[in-house]
Amino acid sequence: MRIVANHNDKGKQLSGKQLFAVLKKVCKGNNIVITDQFSGYNILDKKNERNFVRLKIDHTVTYSLGEGIHTNGIESFWAILKRGIYGVFHNVSVRYMQGYVTEFCCRLNHRDNNKAFASLVKPAIT
Repeated sequence: MRIVANHNDKGKQLSGKQLFAVLKKVCKGNNIVITDQFSGYNILDKKNERNFVRLKIDHTVTYSLGEGIHTNGIESFWAILKRGIYGVFHNVSVRYMQGYVTEFCCRLNHRDNNKAFASLVKPAIT
């Protein structure tokens, strides 16, 4: 899983074009992008050069499209990140936000690896 925290130069939510530019940077072509009903993602409903296919979960109607298609995982990630910021870091600058997101993404990706700490520390001491 790769997660990117981005904002525009005014600190606001990204527009559809800005979101598409981020997706082009972090995703190869032919990806399925699962989103909520945020209108910025509507750009993915159109045919595009990367062949991104959007599956939209409209939370006013349902929380899942069935067969494991939902946004619960990413929503859980953001909740854990927020708890980390409030409970551990207390204050985070937008300048360093991607670093915090990357740290929590690493934690998520290695959550089932009992030897993750050892594998991260070993290169530093050898």
